[in-house]
Amino acid sequence: MSSPQQYLPGTFYEVTRRCVERAHKLTPNYASCEKYSFSGPAAPASSVEKLYQYATGTYAERYGVEVIAVCIMSNHIHEILFDRHGKISKFLQKRNAMFANMVKVRYGLPESIFGRRAGKYNRLQGAKAIAKKIAYVIANPVAAGLVASPKEWPGLVSSVEDLRGKSVIVRRPLEYLAQDDATNAPAVTFRIATPEEAKVLFGGIAEMTTQTATQLERNVKQARRRHAGRFAGRLRVLATSPRTRGTSFEPFGERTPRITTAGDLEAAKRLIEEMRAFRKAYRSALEAVKAGKRRVTFPAGTGKMHFTYGYPREEYPVARAA
Repeated sequence: MSSPQQYLPGTFYEVTRRCVERAHKLTPNYASCEKYSFSGPAAPASSVEKLYQYATGTYAERYGVEVIAVCIMSNHIHEILFDRHGKISKFLQKRNAMFANMVKVRYGLPESIFGRRAGKYNRLQGAKAIAKKIAYVIANPVAAGLVASPKEWPGLVSSVEDLRGKSVIVRRPLEYLAQDDATNAPAVTFRIATPEEAKVLFGGIAEMTTQTATQLERNVKQARRRHAGRFAGRLRVLATSPRTRGTSFEPFGERTPRITTAGDLEAAKRLIEEMRAFRKAYRSALEAVKAGKRRVTFPAGTGKMHFTYGYPREEYPVARAA
């Protein structure tokens, strides 16, 4: 059995979700399936960007998750998220399911979009770690050798400027979603912004953007040197079929970090001790359940046993940002 993951309110995460077998199922654009007609006039097919924005906007406010940075590559997603209520696992479960189903209809793909292994969420602690990971997300298309600048990426990638706040109203896509009921809103608002808790860590949004921009510039320069100025380019990216897959070398069994503190050893030690204490308490509660006890309370941050099976969990007090 895998180790339980703790989801505490007021936590920053780096989240990565990969397509099954590295398939390019999230390619920004493809020539097929450009029109839809459901007994009415033909309408343009939605871009993967719009599908992501609608699915995320639908569930983000409901579960208290805020998007700080995002990059949708052709076969995976990178996100920096803030989990206000400790419900990130529920958010990702619902959002990813809607997004995947819309992509399947968009490109006429019969099989799963995302691989079964979701990966653990990387908890970010401290301003330096957050700035470093935001820069990593934005620079990802350059690091992959696809475009020479994040601004050239034809898909969805946020920018340093978006940290100050950006929102867009997204109409309900035709793909997958019923158009004649009230289950899903006719339009939702997708937001990218910096929560107040992050601004407090950095001492203000100006310092946050400065640190992130500096790290981003460093990442882009390193990627350009590594690829010697040779990039695939926008047109090649746009021509990528969602039925192809990545063929470049990728280490097998690479592990996902659970925490990132960017060199803050004291913070790392504290988080590791908290994680160990959580696992110990979780195992004790789980053994009580297996022994037949009905009234069992799991430790704060418990995910599946709380959301799926309804067991109560301890409250975790979080100081609100000033």
